[in-house]
Amino acid sequence: MERDARGIPLCWGETLDDLAYAQGRSAAIDRAWQIEVERRRSEATSAALLGPSDWDDFAERADLAGIARAAVAGLDDETRAWLDAYVAGVNDGLDEGGSRAPEFAATGTEPERWEMWSPAGVFLVQHVLMGNFGHLLWRRYVRAQLGEDALDLLSHEGVPLGGSNAWALTGSRTATGAPMIAADPHRVLEAPGIYQQVRLTTPDIDVSGLAFAGVPGVPHFGHAGSVAWAVTHAMADYQQIAPDADPVVPHPISPAGVDGDIGLATMRRLLLARTVDDVDTALDGWVEPVNAVVIAGADGRVRERVAGRLVTLESSHSPGGMQIQVGKPSSHSPGGMQIQVGTVAAPAARRDLADGLVVVHANDRRASVAALGEEFAAPHRAHRITALLGEREDWDVAGLAAIQTDTRLGSWPTFQTLLGGVAATGPAEELRRRLLAWDGHMDAGSHDAALFAAWRTELVLAVAAHPRLAPIHEPAGLAALFAPWVDPVSRVGAGIERIVHVGRDWGLPLDELAVQALVRVAQAPADDRTWGERHVAPFVRAEHTGTPPSGPLGGDGDCVLATAAAPGLSDLCWRGPAARLVWSLDGPSSWVVPLGADGPADSPHAHDQHDTWRAGDLHTLTDEETT
Repeated sequence: MERDARGIPLCWGETLDDLAYAQGRSAAIDRAWQIEVERRRSEATSAALLGPSDWDDFAERADLAGIARAAVAGLDDETRAWLDAYVAGVNDGLDEGGSRAPEFAATGTEPERWEMWSPAGVFLVQHVLMGNFGHLLWRRYVRAQLGEDALDLLSHEGVPLGGSNAWALTGSRTATGAPMIAADPHRVLEAPGIYQQVRLTTPDIDVSGLAFAGVPGVPHFGHAGSVAWAVTHAMADYQQIAPDADPVVPHPISPAGVDGDIGLATMRRLLLARTVDDVDTALDGWVEPVNAVVIAGADGRVRERVAGRLVTLESSHSPGGMQIQVGKPSSHSPGGMQIQVGTVAAPAARRDLADGLVVVHANDRRASVAALGEEFAAPHRAHRITALLGEREDWDVAGLAAIQTDTRLGSWPTFQTLLGGVAATGPAEELRRRLLAWDGHMDAGSHDAALFAAWRTELVLAVAAHPRLAPIHEPAGLAALFAPWVDPVSRVGAGIERIVHVGRDWGLPLDELAVQALVRVAQAPADDRTWGERHVAPFVRAEHTGTPPSGPLGGDGDCVLATAAAPGLSDLCWRGPAARLVWSLDGPSSWVVPLGADGPADSPHAHDQHDTWRAGDLHTLTDEETT
């Protein structure tokens, strides 16, 4: 294992198992504390490091540790050897990694040895609440409080946790004549980041990509020289609320739990892929989350598909499958109701692009995924990317990177129409006119963008406080862990554009509330901060030391640069691009992460990519000088 000039591990060996060992060792050395926390979360023992929380109770009820063990029990010999090598690398690197991570001394703990199933547990932790489970809880609550019809108001194109983009261009649309992929996965911004940049090389393969620290391979974003791939969340309802779930700390039934598989064999096969068909065939074994995938090959082919499995629930007494007994025995149902649980592959919806076309995925409701879920992101990001791609024919890395950081607010026309249809007086009217003259870009240096955000916050609070929505302020009875999905102000903020469109049908006096919001902002103490100065990233850090500072950020949830705030609650950026990359199939590719490749905060490579990330630039993947 060597490192490039930014500390990114370059792992090499004679065999794929050699690579797994080196990748595991690099993860332990660079991210010892991070992977210790995630391993403990999978085993419901994180309280020993982080203090009491709802997480361990949830992880135990969801049986993450049991699912992880089952996921490795039936592995083929090649995948088992590959995984064994990765775990051996982790264990051989823990002493060095633990000595570099001050959090162990701060907590009086030491890193514990990994078992073969530990990587599977870490992968489950990263995704169990990334799926549709929280949205199912919200929809169930809205139905109970306001009725089925209220879902159109409060649970439609208003997903609070979206933001990812991925698109691919055929060769006639690029400067090199070869296909290109651009992607920017959006997640909670953490320190260190969820992704670990890696390069994996043997005499036969050379793969660069984004790994989950603690998990082998590069399952979501990889470039293997002659083929590259990237994913976005397909927004499918692939999980179900467990019928026997605890009412306070419910848990999902996920495909991995039903099938005893998380796709480890697929992760290994992707490293061996050389063509679009190789990647596509490997993804037939993908389990969860359900992803929308773009694949591009050096032969000029570009393909999109959906990959993953969906949970099915049926009342049944038939043999086979997983059965859950719900309710107490009675004279009418001596054994209680039996729920038959299974899985089915999501329709792949494969499509090869004709030359000259592009494909854009942005968590939106598209034909290939519309039937798979209920809640999707608004179409603004997809429409904006498509429109920008239409402005020229010969795209290069710099041009695609510029699209990734576009700050045009897709929902602005909706709010502009609302403001244009009302009238105020005095300072509130001056504010209204100023907002109507704004260009709708959430630029970091914009004072008008900050004023818009302040008005939007007041509008969200006024709408959320209206008596018509009082029932959703009744306690949901759920643990605090689920607040991001069921907090009423958060959900009104996430779906405020939809509410502006249909809220009058629900008796919401939107014109009156819009003016009320103008008055409140106009009467508030002066705040001269720009949008970027209000919109900084706290970088969540699971440790006992300080978090790294973020510089001012542009963008917002409905921008291509989806650095999402929580309208009504905070202007801080909690979610954003956890990486940005442009894969070229002929010529150099580029990438960047929000902070750096290394984990310990005092490392020279802990934050050395932040300024580049914040500025919207990328670093080129080259054979740089190694150390």
